[in-house]
Amino acid sequence: MRFMIDASMTRENSRACSHAVALPALNLSRAVQRVVDVLRRSPGLSKEEIAERAFVGAATLSGGGYLKAMKDAGLIHVSGWARNASGGFTTPLYSAGASADCDRPQVTAQNRAAPGMQRLLDAVRDMGPLDYRDAARIAGLSPNTVKNAGYLELLVDQGKLHVADWRRGRKGPMRPVYAYGPGEPAPRPAPLTAAEKSRSHRWRQTAVQGASSLAMQMRMAAGSRSRVSG
Repeated sequence: MRFMIDASMTRENSRACSHAVALPALNLSRAVQRVVDVLRRSPGLSKEEIAERAFVGAATLSGGGYLKAMKDAGLIHVSGWARNASGGFTTPLYSAGASADCDRPQVTAQNRAAPGMQRLLDAVRDMGPLDYRDAARIAGLSPNTVKNAGYLELLVDQGKLHVADWRRGRKGPMRPVYAYGPGEPAPRPAPLTAAEKSRSHRWRQTAVQGASSLAMQMRMAAGSRSRVSG
């Protein structure tokens, strides 16, 4: 995923990361000229992409000091940043021309993009609304990881999901149920009072005892039929 800033974003950031294309009049080597020509045609390339398209070794560009020398000469500048597999902005992207380098963005709740977040988003989109346990199961992730990392809350902060309802589990607090896209969040229900918790506990005990009694009656009836037929 790439982070590119242009005129559609804030004026302050667009000044810092504009794509100027005015080049100084210098005698350029063939390799340097190929790099500049590639970035004129396709701005916002990584070192590896430049090396592939300009037929220059990636180690030469960085280890040989090409990129730094070209930046110092005003031939190229850092115009954006690409994410790594963990979601951090670590790979500079280059464009032709003299301009201030784009500052490397900090990872925040608004731009964080951990690998599992897209899988959760797809799960809620295709199968939702879902609570975190169901979303984790469908996405093939650990429920504890999803809960502790706060992935679903981050997707809500980014406006990609919203809390559509709340679900009461057998134990523990109410769990939010997530729906795809932005929306008005459902208010969180008030916690159960002590009397409500007591009634709920008695109801569960009664249900368990009733199920156990029914199972015993069925076994006794089956045994009676077996003796009669014998």
